[in-house]
Amino acid sequence: MNPSILPGRVIQGLRRLLNAIDVRVFAIAMAGVAFLFLWGLMASVFLPSQYNLKTGDVAQDLIRSPRTLTFEDKSQTAKLQQQAINQVPKVYTFDSSVLAGVEKNIGGFFDNVSLIVSQEKSAAQAKGQAYDPSRAVARIQALPGLPSISPAALTTLAGLGTDRLALVRTAVLDSEQLILEGNVTDDSLPTDKGRLKAVLGTRPLTGPELDAASEVGSAFLKPNNIVNQQKTQQARDQAAAQVQPAVITVQKGETIVSPGQVVTPGIESRLEALGLTQSGGRYGTLVGISLLTLLEILMLSVYVKKFERRARESRSLLFIGASLLILFGIIARVSVIEPLSPLIVPMAALGMLATLMLQTRLSALLVVISSINLAVVAGSDPQFILVGLLGGLSGTFLVTNVSRRRDLMVAGMLAALVVVAAAAAASQISETSWSRAGAAVAWGAGNGFLSMVAASGLITIYELFFNLPTPLKLLELADPTQPLLKELMMKAPGTYNHSVIMGNIAETAAEEIGANPLLARAGAYYHDIGKLNRPDYFIENQFHIKNPHDRLTPGLSKLAITAHVRDGVRLAKAEGLPPEILDIIEEHHGTTVLSYFYHKAQVSSGGQVDEETYRYAGRKPASREAAIIMLADSVEAAVRSLKNPTMKNIKAVIREIFNQRLRDGQLSESKLTFGDLDRVRQVFEKSLRGFGATRIAYPSRRDVQAAGRGEKIKAAPAAGKLQPQKTRANGGEKRS
Repeated sequence: MNPSILPGRVIQGLRRLLNAIDVRVFAIAMAGVAFLFLWGLMASVFLPSQYNLKTGDVAQDLIRSPRTLTFEDKSQTAKLQQQAINQVPKVYTFDSSVLAGVEKNIGGFFDNVSLIVSQEKSAAQAKGQAYDPSRAVARIQALPGLPSISPAALTTLAGLGTDRLALVRTAVLDSEQLILEGNVTDDSLPTDKGRLKAVLGTRPLTGPELDAASEVGSAFLKPNNIVNQQKTQQARDQAAAQVQPAVITVQKGETIVSPGQVVTPGIESRLEALGLTQSGGRYGTLVGISLLTLLEILMLSVYVKKFERRARESRSLLFIGASLLILFGIIARVSVIEPLSPLIVPMAALGMLATLMLQTRLSALLVVISSINLAVVAGSDPQFILVGLLGGLSGTFLVTNVSRRRDLMVAGMLAALVVVAAAAAASQISETSWSRAGAAVAWGAGNGFLSMVAASGLITIYELFFNLPTPLKLLELADPTQPLLKELMMKAPGTYNHSVIMGNIAETAAEEIGANPLLARAGAYYHDIGKLNRPDYFIENQFHIKNPHDRLTPGLSKLAITAHVRDGVRLAKAEGLPPEILDIIEEHHGTTVLSYFYHKAQVSSGGQVDEETYRYAGRKPASREAAIIMLADSVEAAVRSLKNPTMKNIKAVIREIFNQRLRDGQLSESKLTFGDLDRVRQVFEKSLRGFGATRIAYPSRRDVQAAGRGEKIKAAPAAGKLQPQKTRANGGEKRS
């Protein structure tokens, strides 16, 4: 076995394996695989080694931050909130009933004192003994609810006469009223008692009387401004809520704690936020990553289902989309390992690759998702998502109309400039030092170079494995030096010439309606390669030979003509042409009728022929490019067969062919609109004007010599007079 054949057979085997899987099952599988890979890659960043450390413990290891993280220091926030709460004054409510209560209590006290003193004096007098104030004091102290009053003060009051006791009573009541007209609180109570004594000092009381009155007044004095616990708590809660969280940014590689250092609340907060403690919020982080990854996959899946029919129905494109997402997720994960930088991730390469293989809109979505993933694994630093988005989107848009492989390098260089500028801008926005800004620019330059290399290398690998009709691949296929085209030119020159003209027409028409012009050109070049098996059976290749169909029945001619579609598909598969070109080969005749041989069969059989037996057995065009090829094929052949190709006749033929294909339903599956058809018709009319041009008929050398001798010569044909040509319908049935 030839060793060079083995890789090709392996690749073909892998393609057959992919194609054997139901496309819906394959799409679900790719979504699941992408979810698991992306989740694992991002979760691995948030699952570092853990330490059993709490406030007050002594660290045994040097612990550094595994990533850049901005988080809330809860311990510091709680400290700031407590400071704000302590500054909130208590909320008081004035109680006007306190004064009346105090006056009632003081009046009751003095009433009891007067009564007890009077009773003790009467009892002593009845016994003929001297009055003993201590007996009255003992009874006064036994009164229920009596506040704390010293025995000395009570002795003074018990020793007073009725008039002096009434004077003390009045002085105490008046002073209490004066003090309680103001605001008395728990906090101001000691001060207010001092004020009470000062007020009593203005009354005509003796020293012992003043001391006793002050003690009694102070004992009964109560706050009239009561703390409103509910409103006070509300004020404190509001003050705490207004405190801004203490946000701290820990840089990747920053030392959190050193060996032998005592763990403080701030250090513990940092360890918990980074998931480095066994009590850290690991599960919440994993749930968040799961939700983010699920949203990305769901959004991508819904977009493909609604707007990307080509990708939705292709296992190869589904695999490519998932593999690109995973590949650049892996690159992003590796980039956060020192000494690398997330700025090195070549998002521009992702944009270029996805655009060339999956088209622009889907490419932009993949760039957005991959940039988000890059920011997640890089510590949510906004500069990384900024550089990733701008670099990736620039790569997407710069290769939208690429036409040569070197254009890919040019696009890579331009994308590199965008990445460098974005890195410089991002570093300045984040107010980093000039040295770090220079490093960011250097990483950006490396990013651009890596994008060029990665895009050029990976596109070749993807083209090889999946046989994709990328612009670069189509350009290579349209090269006249391709073996199949060279063989077509040598064995079937008429068909080759027809295909080249068709390529020019089809490319212009596809570009006019927004279809793929390169696919239209390449499809036109290869649409008739099946004629290589029997080139002489087609009128455009019948040079100086008899028409083979003259000795065949219409049925056999039909089989010989229609076989070129089947033969073309077989040759295309053997040559490894992309599936899209195979579709064009199979669909370029649709299910049209071979009108010439059908008519010939009717004549020979007296009209008893079923039209369906003289139709091509292929598929109707399912793409705009295939529909354009069908129309260009018929139009070019019909215009070439005109005996009098004036512009009027050319337009009439083009309109008639368009109408025939519409009436026959050949364009019903092609997604062409009537507006598209009108623009395609106008392009055909402009492109085929050259068939109406004429050339001057030059005299032969014999005529020139005769004219030199003065002889009369036969007039040359008038300019523009074309000789009748054999029509393509005659034997070749090209128009069918």
